[in-house]
Amino acid sequence: MWNINKKIKFTILLLFSAIHQTSVATTKITVWDHTVNDPTEIIMDTLLRALEITKPEYGDYQLITSIEMEQGRALRELSTRENSHLDLAHFAPTREREEQAIVVRIPLIQGLLGYRICLIKQGEQYKFSQITNKQQWLASDLSIGQHKNWPDTLVLQNNGLNVKTTYKYELLFQQLVKNRFDCFARGANEINYEQRNHRNLNLEIEKTIILHYPFPMFFFVNKNNPSLAKRLELGLSRLMEDGTSAQLFEHYYRTQIEDLNLKNRHIIELNNPTLSKKTIQAMRQPNVIFQQRYLVRDITPLRSKESDK
Repeated sequence: MWNINKKIKFTILLLFSAIHQTSVATTKITVWDHTVNDPTEIIMDTLLRALEITKPEYGDYQLITSIEMEQGRALRELSTRENSHLDLAHFAPTREREEQAIVVRIPLIQGLLGYRICLIKQGEQYKFSQITNKQQWLASDLSIGQHKNWPDTLVLQNNGLNVKTTYKYELLFQQLVKNRFDCFARGANEINYEQRNHRNLNLEIEKTIILHYPFPMFFFVNKNNPSLAKRLELGLSRLMEDGTSAQLFEHYYRTQIEDLNLKNRHIIELNNPTLSKKTIQAMRQPNVIFQQRYLVRDITPLRSKESDK
């Protein structure tokens, strides 16, 4: 296990960033506030490392947190070539989003966001315990709560699942408690944090099922800043090549993956019709690597009678 004190690590990286601000050649980069404040700290950790490792080619940088804005506005800002208030954000991709901004097709968390686990109301595990495949899920008519504008809302609907929508993220937790729907499907990377952050609602993490669809997380860059996109592509590629990306993933998610018991859950595979062909291609190898490392069940081979003699 890669053992690093996070507070020391971030202090060092932020000191680097502060020093860079005094440089004459500093490149200013306005980062979406949701990216900066994302509870998944691996996103900013990865960004800072990608910028650091490309200093020889691109020089110093200064990160500026954007004003608060919802995802829809962030996408509009990234597509604005003049007077934009945003240079960089992270999203799940769709074909439409890839036309709005420059996408850097190197997955940030190995596709973990696409492994969806239900937050459920306390005492309702019985609704899920006998389901082992998609046909049984559909027959049960279990309903899933989603934000109306999230891209995977369309994914779930296109796969025939019963989806209830709203426009407010926080309202989804309240509606789950009030039986508006049965499941609030969250990424394996975020569900533990969200359950803790809403502990007053007494929500539980469902124990037996994963809804899986290809659902990567990429950096998106303003169309007016192709140099930044190239810098990130170079930096992220180097982090993958020297093993840093894999180490970061282990550091942030190994314990969480084990606690969620991903390898022993029933996986219900769903199609994602929103992805471009290039994104599907970019995700093939990371998906295989993730599945081999984290989803293959431990099997103790039976000893033959000959070996017992």
